[in-house]
Formats: sequence, structure tokens, C-alpha cells
Amino acid sequence: MDFIKRTFPLLFAIFLLSVAVRLPMLNRPLSKHHEFCTAISLRIMQIWYDNGIEKYSYNPVMTYNNPADKYINNSANASGKMIDSSGNYYYVSHPPFAYYFPFAIFKVLHIRPAVLPLQLLNLLFHFISGLFVYFTVCLLSFNRARSLPYRPGIVAFVIYTFLPVTLWFQGNVYMSDMAVHLLFIIGVYTALKMIIRQKFYSPKYIFFYILSLALMLYTSWLGVFFAIGILVYSLLHVRGNKGFNVLIWTTVITGIIMLRLIVYQYSQINGIEAYLMEMFSRYAQRGSLEGTDQGLFHFMFSYLWLIKTLLYNYLIHYIVIYVVIGLFLYIAASHKKLKIVFSENGYRFIWLSVLPVLLLHFFFLNYSVQDFTALYASLFFSVLLGILYDKVKKSGAISIRRMQIGLAITVAVLVAQFYLMNYKTGKDIGFNQTTGRDIIAKNSTSGDVIFWPQPEIEPQLVYYAHRNIRYAKTAGDAKAFLKEHGLKHGLIFHVAPSEFTIEKITTDSIQ
Repeated sequence: MDFIKRTFPLLFAIFLLSVAVRLPMLNRPLSKHHEFCTAISLRIMQIWYDNGIEKYSYNPVMTYNNPADKYINNSANASGKMIDSSGNYYYVSHPPFAYYFPFAIFKVLHIRPAVLPLQLLNLLFHFISGLFVYFTVCLLSFNRARSLPYRPGIVAFVIYTFLPVTLWFQGNVYMSDMAVHLLFIIGVYTALKMIIRQKFYSPKYIFFYILSLALMLYTSWLGVFFAIGILVYSLLHVRGNKGFNVLIWTTVITGIIMLRLIVYQYSQINGIEAYLMEMFSRYAQRGSLEGTDQGLFHFMFSYLWLIKTLLYNYLIHYIVIYVVIGLFLYIAASHKKLKIVFSENGYRFIWLSVLPVLLLHFFFLNYSVQDFTALYASLFFSVLLGILYDKVKKSGAISIRRMQIGLAITVAVLVAQFYLMNYKTGKDIGFNQTTGRDIIAKNSTSGDVIFWPQPEIEPQLVYYAHRNIRYAKTAGDAKAFLKEHGLKHGLIFHVAPSEFTIEKITTDSIQ
């Protein structure tokens, strides 16, 4: 098959170049730019690996197994209600599949979850995502993906692979938010193929659509907005084609089953009331209603500020792409023979790839200002550039050689932007690793409650210490916590740039 013999090796070689670009970043100490996500994911999986996932009823636990680690809520939940009878806190902001899949792979291969193995798995997800970007361009161009390498698809693959947002968030950073992106790309491709080829009644197509949707819903809330996008599109077209009834009912039934499963599973931790309180608390933090309790003016100001931040994130991550799109439009305006017109299938792709992301931003604006949500737009921009490349190439407005040079320059600028955004050196990058592993872990026992005098305790610090860490402003606060939970010993770590001191706390005396 031509794809296996010629196309796949070419795409894989291109991807290996992107891995080479990232080598200085991989397996570094977890530091900034959302690497706390990786720390949280690894914390969950390591606790499962060390103590057994069954012990926690397959839920994403965030509390280590030492008695001195119990009842400490380190970035686990907003309400404080997702805690079991043993004092273990759980992270339920997302469904659990993003943790299940890597954990299962590590378990089968007898690999303890760690930074590099998880990053390597994330790189694999990046490559698979790129493959489906290639397949999507082939689908929209009515080109057989199994045939010889298709140039517009390769262009889209190259752009997708070297975008700063994919280089980073499908390399160094892993969590539900990133894991769902792969499923989103597969879901868009599967639904689009089902619609374009009118395969509504094909058992194979129905199976893969249900599977991609179910896993998306079981990974992150982007799956909900994808399902809404499918439903709205199907309802608008069902009169003209009764086949859309299949999409409607499979989407509704799959959505109900998966959402019911999530609620049931997480309600086992501390009851359904506690879970609902946590969801309300999380939405208050990550939703779009910040400031509503402080008056209309404050709400409007907060809302506009969040939109400004969201637009800034898109500007930073895709500024090179905007310039390239602008050049394509300029070329189209300068040549009468070149017209940028999308087919019906093109508009279908825009609907499926853009609407779910817009809905996510609208309903979860506070969540969307985290710049990893800009990752979801990479599918649209990559495919768009592949299609625009195809239209310009067919028009003959620019020679193939000049377009190849332009692509090479674009990739070089994208890589430079990636380094500018993420390459860091100095003591700060290793602070959490050094403090957690070399200071806290080596100077404490499993019976010591670990206290930290600053209110902000980064997940990276907790991960490297392999201990839950409690904030205590004073020794009195630390002693009160020990008494409340019947514990005897605690240590307050005061860490300065060049030295550290340890303050010992007991329930009998403060030293």
C-alpha cells in the first residue's frame, strides 16, 4: 500500500524533526507554562501505581498514602468536598479517561509513571493527531489517503506538527485538556467522513463515531460541546436527509450514558451532593459568570478583560499563521483567476472544528484564558492552510519552488517562536525539583506533616516531594492542624534561594 510504503515514512520523518526540535525541553524539571498539569497527572498515576487503582475505586486520587498526607487539599478540588472517609482528596474537574489510558500502558509495560515516559506518550499522541490532520485534508480534497503522498495534506501536517502550541502542549504538558485534543481531531474526521460519504447506516462508521464521542466525553468537557455541535448541525439538515437521525440519536444516547457514568462514578467518593457542589464551585472559578455578584459594571469589565486575554493567547500562538493566511488572501486578491471559495464540505469542516471550540470559550471563559485551550484551534488552522495551499498551487499564481521556500521559512519562524516562548534556563527551572526531592523528601519522614509558609503551593513541588504539603502561615497554624487530625509531628520548610531552615512542630510544644 502506497501510504505505508511512501507517505507514512515521509510523515514520520517530518515528525522526528519536531522531536529533535524539542529534545532540549524533554525530561527537564517540571517548571512553568502549565507543566503543573503534567505534575498533577503523574501524581494521580503514581499513587495508583504504588498503591493499586482499586484502592481508590478507580477515581483520580490526589493524596499520598502516608497518614501525615491525609486531609491536605493540594490543587485537588475547589469545594473541599471531594474527600473520602480516609482523608483522600480527588481531582474530579475532568472525567478520568486521560489518566486511565497512560496508566494502563505503563502498567502493562511495567513502567512507573514518570516525566519522560509520559512526555514520550504525549509525543505519540501528537503524531497520531498530525496523521488525522493529513487524512482530513485528503478527505476534503477527495484524495485517497492510502495513495501516494498528497502535497496539500503534507503541508497541513507540517504546519500542525511545528505549531508552537502543538510542539509544547503535545510534548511537555499532559492532562485531560491535552488528551481530549487527539480525540477531538479523530471525532471531527470520523463525523465528517460519515456525513460526506453518507454512511449514516454503516455499522463500521457508527461504531467509530460512538467510540470517539464516548471517549471524548469521558476525557474532558470539550466532548460535550462537540456533541452539541453535531446535534445542532444534524437538526438543521435532518429534513433533507433522514440519515442525520442516526447521528442525532447516537449522539444523544451516547451523551446521556457517558454523563450518567461520570456522575455515578464520582458520586461514589462522597455522595452526589458533594460532587454537584464541587461542579458548581469549579464552574464559579472557570465559567463565564465571574463578577456577577459584584454588580453589572464589574461583571462587564471582568468579561472584557477575559476576552482580551483569550484573544491575546490566540494572537501569541497563531501570529505566524495569521500572517501566512493574510499572504494567501493578498495573492488571491491580486490574481483574478484565483478565488478562495469553500465547498459545502469545507463549511461542514469549519462547523465541526470551530463551533465546539467557540462554545467552550463562551461557556468556560475563565477556563479558556489558560492558553492551552488555544490548542484546539490548531486543527482548523492547519487544515485551512493545507486547503489554501492547494488552491494557490492549482491556480499557478506562485511557483511550487517559491511555495516550498515559503513553507520552509514558515516552519523556521514557528520553531524560533517555540523556543522564544518556552526555552528557560537558570535556578528557577529546577526550584521545585530541588526543593521537593532534595530538601523536603530527604529531610522528612512519612510521619511528618509537611508545612509550607507560602499560600501558593505549586503541584510541581508536591510531585517532586511525593508528599502532600499543607500551608501554615505560623507555627500556631501548623500545630492547630496537627491537633485537629490527631497527628504528632510536623515540619515547616523555610526555603530561601541559597539556604533552608526546618522548623519542627509537635502537638506538645513548638520548637
